[in-house]
Amino acid sequence: MTPNLFADTLTRYREVAGLTQKQLAARANVSPSSVNRWELGHSDPKRDNAERLDKVLSAGGKVLSAWQAHTNGTGLPDWARDLAAIEAAARHLMLITPAATPGILQCPEVAAAVFRAGLPAASPEEIARLVSLRCERLTELPDLRVTAVFPAAAVSGLPPTLRTAQARALLTWAETDRVMLHLVPEGTTLLVPAAPLMVFRLRTGDLAVVSDHADGNVIHEADSHDRLSVEATAAIGAALPHQASLEELRKHTT
Repeated sequence: MTPNLFADTLTRYREVAGLTQKQLAARANVSPSSVNRWELGHSDPKRDNAERLDKVLSAGGKVLSAWQAHTNGTGLPDWARDLAAIEAAARHLMLITPAATPGILQCPEVAAAVFRAGLPAASPEEIARLVSLRCERLTELPDLRVTAVFPAAAVSGLPPTLRTAQARALLTWAETDRVMLHLVPEGTTLLVPAAPLMVFRLRTGDLAVVSDHADGNVIHEADSHDRLSVEATAAIGAALPHQASLEELRKHTT
């Protein structure tokens, strides 16, 4: 075997820390020969050893993510391979949508209008089923906290009846302290992200980043997490604070 992503990352962080292989082995409670084999790509550590190496090197999850990407082809644990599993395991979701109210926060009236527009051939029963799935999702995830960034125009631009219903629904969620809202002021354009972006912090401490596209969701590899997290932070920087966002929504409740 030859050096791989994990081997290269481990070597780089050890050198940045100014440690020899022997010193790292002593601090991580493993043998020097094991560290040597791992850095040469001759073998891979078990997860507990990868976690310990990451902690000893103060790598902030980078060594562990490299180990995950090398051993299973992604920066996520084996079980976190689809959106439903990621949502169920997440403790916090940073959600950025450049155009619309995030689906997980849509009120039934708006969700129904969205589905009718996107699925004109769907029966009323199918629309009702989809609305139920979308609007009940956050209730079914009681441990999930959400920070949502989206344009104020996603609410103000709706027809009056929908506008009032959506504003009230968002304010109700905000009252639970599970949802923080950051509206992008009218006249301000979100340059990034280009598509709806979901940044999940899982119960394991891992980060999962998912983007939403017309043909489905994309679960991003670990090497793109830093860039996409920067995009999420930039979006929040362009938005109003939570309390100012709530004041903006209250204008539309009557």
